[in-house]
Amino acid sequence: MRIYNTATRQLEEFVTYTPRLARGYVCGITPYDSVHVGHGRVYVFFDMFRRYLEAQGYEVRLVINFTDIDDKIINRAREEFGAEAYKRWREVPERYIAEFFEMSKRLFIKPAYAYPKVTENVEDMVSWIKALVEKGYAYTAPDGSVYFEVGKVPNYGVLSRQRIEELMAGARVEPEPGKRNPLDFALWKSWTPGEPWWQSPWCPGRPGWHLECVVMSTKHLGVPFDFHGGGADLIFPHHENEIAIAKAYFGVDNFARYWIHVGYLTVRGEKMSKSLGNVVTLREALSKYSGEALRLAYAMSHYRKPMEFSFELLDQAEEMVKTLYTAYDELSQAVADASDEDKEKLEYGKYIESFYAALEDDFSTPQAAQQLYGLARYIISTVLHRIDKASRQTAIDVLTQYVKMADILGVLERREIPKEVEEVIKAVVEARARLRREKMYQLADYLRERLAGIGVELHDFGQRTYYTYKRR
Repeated sequence: MRIYNTATRQLEEFVTYTPRLARGYVCGITPYDSVHVGHGRVYVFFDMFRRYLEAQGYEVRLVINFTDIDDKIINRAREEFGAEAYKRWREVPERYIAEFFEMSKRLFIKPAYAYPKVTENVEDMVSWIKALVEKGYAYTAPDGSVYFEVGKVPNYGVLSRQRIEELMAGARVEPEPGKRNPLDFALWKSWTPGEPWWQSPWCPGRPGWHLECVVMSTKHLGVPFDFHGGGADLIFPHHENEIAIAKAYFGVDNFARYWIHVGYLTVRGEKMSKSLGNVVTLREALSKYSGEALRLAYAMSHYRKPMEFSFELLDQAEEMVKTLYTAYDELSQAVADASDEDKEKLEYGKYIESFYAALEDDFSTPQAAQQLYGLARYIISTVLHRIDKASRQTAIDVLTQYVKMADILGVLERREIPKEVEEVIKAVVEARARLRREKMYQLADYLRERLAGIGVELHDFGQRTYYTYKRR
């Protein structure tokens, strides 16, 4: 597989440091508000990427963190709890982390290898800062804050392709006393009354954002690891500063081999933001649409390109999901009607080959989704009509390959029909078949309508009838 590496600006063959083991880190949320559809795009992409690697025989160790202490969390706690914020601030990240897991489950995102939190790793971060000060890459300000000295790192700006001189010229001097350079960033922030704090050799305070991810990723994955990712908005300064810290601490040019970034999500042509009032939460989207429709909608845009989000897109995706289930349900039943040998050749292999070829080429999910949907339509339009001319082995192969493709994109996740429901449906279908044989069409149509009322659609193929069940 070739994947685009932001660090080199090139498509590169994806090769892991350890054969058949892929170690990756994706920057997680700052849990101060509800997760939105932009967050969903990032985590669904990396879930599909992980599923594909697993389908290729890799063990995948994917780590996603939570930045569970931050200015935004403190400010939200003050808004909600007022003077009690310093005692109750943890309630804010706990609430939104719980929501993150709930939404992830509804999006069929597989659990990560680890979910480290900043607040559980502060001691490690203090140790790192001590080492960076000793190595001469960090300094202490008069208020006890500790800053990373960007000018000490060779080739700063390598990821974002920005030169330090140009960054300096465009930088605004932030109101932080004791900074030697406007680009220097905090490794340790001194305590302000009313804020949470941890003890350190410099002053009470808390870690800085850029340090946190380097510490947590390398703690769980080692150095170097295979891929580091997140939204495109993290390239600078966050990921740039992570690389600078790792260079200073480990003496390596790149502590992750591939840097993979997911493009912006826009609504009516504008980036989602609270100021524009165009934020769509995952809870809102998933209250109207299935998680699979949302996954398919994400898949329809290439991960590196901006994605225009709309409910019309989700309407289209939901219809596609319905087609995918129709093909699965009815082919599962049709296998029993297949022949002992192939009397006609089914041309289904081209969809499978094109599906994998698309993912091999910079993980082109739009092409892959198109091939999966194409195979679903081919099953409905051709395979089901010719099932008696295909061998049972061929029918099983079509179904098996179709499910494998769907699993990579994370659709058909609700394919199991409750046993008691399935038995009732089968009994009604058999009763209707008898009525049709006896030419009691009015009663047969009545049963068909009653089934439709509970979300079961019947499709007749001559004397054979297959059904599809509407998932809730």
